[in-house]
Amino acid sequence: MKYIPFLLLSFSVAAESTHVHELDNILISAPNQSVSNTALPVSILTGEELRTKMGGNIGETLAREPGVFNQSFGPGVGQPVIRGQSGSRVKVLQNSLGSLDVASISPDHANTAEPLLADRVEVLRGPASLLYGSGAIGGVVNIIDNRIPDKLFDRPVQGAVEQRYNTVNEGKSTVFKLEGSQDMFAWHVDGFYRDSIDQQIPTTSFADGGGSTGRLLNSDTRAYSGSAGASVIGEAGFLGIAINHLENNYGIPIGEEGEPVTIDVLQTRYDFKAGLNQPFTGLEKINFKLAYNDYKHTELEDGVAGTTFTNEGYESRVEAIQTPWWIFDHGVVGFQSNHSVFAALGEEAIVPRSDIDSLAFFTIQDIHTEHLVYEFGLRVEQQWIDAETGQQLSHTPVSFSLSALWEINPHDSLKLTFSRSQRAPEIQELLSNGPHHATETFDVGNDQLTEETSYNVELGFHFDRSWLSADINLFYNRVDDYIAQINSGLVFDEATETILAVCPGECMDVFNTRQMTAEFKGFEAQIQIPLMQTAWGALHSEWFADYVHGEFDTGEAIPRLPPLRYGSELSWQGGHWQTAFRVTRAEAQERPGINENATAGYWKLDASASYNLALGEQQKALLFAKAQNLLDEEIRQSVSFLREVSPEAGFGVEFGVRLQF
Repeated sequence: MKYIPFLLLSFSVAAESTHVHELDNILISAPNQSVSNTALPVSILTGEELRTKMGGNIGETLAREPGVFNQSFGPGVGQPVIRGQSGSRVKVLQNSLGSLDVASISPDHANTAEPLLADRVEVLRGPASLLYGSGAIGGVVNIIDNRIPDKLFDRPVQGAVEQRYNTVNEGKSTVFKLEGSQDMFAWHVDGFYRDSIDQQIPTTSFADGGGSTGRLLNSDTRAYSGSAGASVIGEAGFLGIAINHLENNYGIPIGEEGEPVTIDVLQTRYDFKAGLNQPFTGLEKINFKLAYNDYKHTELEDGVAGTTFTNEGYESRVEAIQTPWWIFDHGVVGFQSNHSVFAALGEEAIVPRSDIDSLAFFTIQDIHTEHLVYEFGLRVEQQWIDAETGQQLSHTPVSFSLSALWEINPHDSLKLTFSRSQRAPEIQELLSNGPHHATETFDVGNDQLTEETSYNVELGFHFDRSWLSADINLFYNRVDDYIAQINSGLVFDEATETILAVCPGECMDVFNTRQMTAEFKGFEAQIQIPLMQTAWGALHSEWFADYVHGEFDTGEAIPRLPPLRYGSELSWQGGHWQTAFRVTRAEAQERPGINENATAGYWKLDASASYNLALGEQQKALLFAKAQNLLDEEIRQSVSFLREVSPEAGFGVEFGVRLQF
């Protein structure tokens, strides 16, 4: 590998999330600062809120967050879509390192980062994603599971066990964790098991998704995973290791005449983490993280192995957190590297075996005055791709960002951000060439692609009073050389293996990879209004809306964007009880993109309830239930590749209990 030294700065900025004012003391993983001391646009899910929002995948778990949609490929796959961006433009991390799977290669590939095991989930929107990589112009999702403890626990043994059951697919989920510490030694073990049959769909969707069965054919899932980690912790720092093994088997939903495809995933991951406190003058801390991953999944076509995808490699990250110096009050300087060997083997090996290497240096610096916070950053990366076909490709994304946070008074703040970020094209965008049965598409890459260049401006306002709190974010994003998979209008005839204008029999749509200038603009708004306070509890209301509009310079709409979404939630909290009713309206997506079909609008009514029960001094139980799609509405998400075949689940209720000790 020919690594060229670089200087880099990665930055943050913008708007705080709706959860920020409640979580001022929580540290954001990368800059190691509390939420109240940074201009990062971040949402954090933790504790009871995370448990009640938990879904079967990360996309479903985050679907109620501002600006986030779930790009489902059936119940087994749910990719988060942030501000209209998906795939490699939304980076899913596991403990601040990449998930090291192949989820960004194709929308039918599931993320291996598991929300069921999470202690908390961080969502960084917009330019804050530069902390972890220039490519994630939509945002970053960081799943924190504490598999490597970095501090001692209060007791020798503590833990939790949770059981869930969902009526919509007879889904059963079991998750547990045990951890503890003795002297300088801390340990952690966890695991989960999930199993479900084909998912129920609304009666109006039977003809498209499940015939007369009332279920979405080939949408069953089964998965289990286990982790073990240990650390040695002292005043000078800590050193720890962990191992995780995952097996995941899930079906790709089909129509009445489709051929069933099942994806069988195997992954073993090794993590190493270390931290050194005050190593020398000028540094507060040095953090080091390394993950080695061995990933494989096989696509079974009617039970027979078709194509196998493998990804073996490592990712490392070093962060040096500075003490105040010169004019800066806080700073982080870091280094990140990645090496992977990707291969697709079998009949649909549409991407050649390739060695992929990347290297980045970064730093973030901020200045705090009495009422203002300024943040500055720059990031430079180098990526090399060496394919077995002899193609050698190299790209150098350069990104920077500037932001200002103005505390107008102790309750109100205004944020303004500008960022310029670049994304190197990924292996599937460059070198794909062939049919893919799981998505029923014929994908054609383009090895002449250059870096995407995104210019983003964001304005955010936070208002917090006893009678009302509000967060409003406005954004505009222009992307030069935006890489998009466009439905060409042509078809691939499987019988003759030729590309035609009209399909004579069984065919796949042909998608070409193109570059065009694209513009995105939109907003996120969330307003909370207390309605009533009594001796028995409090009644609250929440009003929310988000929207993104995107089009190419040709005037054509960018495909698979979410529609305008808005709604409200009424919640009651009193004593040990908490209940909520939430109604969401999504308008029709009448600008679906080139050669794509429009989706109808829908109403979605959900309800939830939870009860906290103390069982002892250290023991407690959380009982919860949530009902989804109470109206049994036919819901087809415009962001989904399978919207014609795979509607969202019909009416269902999930029950659960979590015991902590």
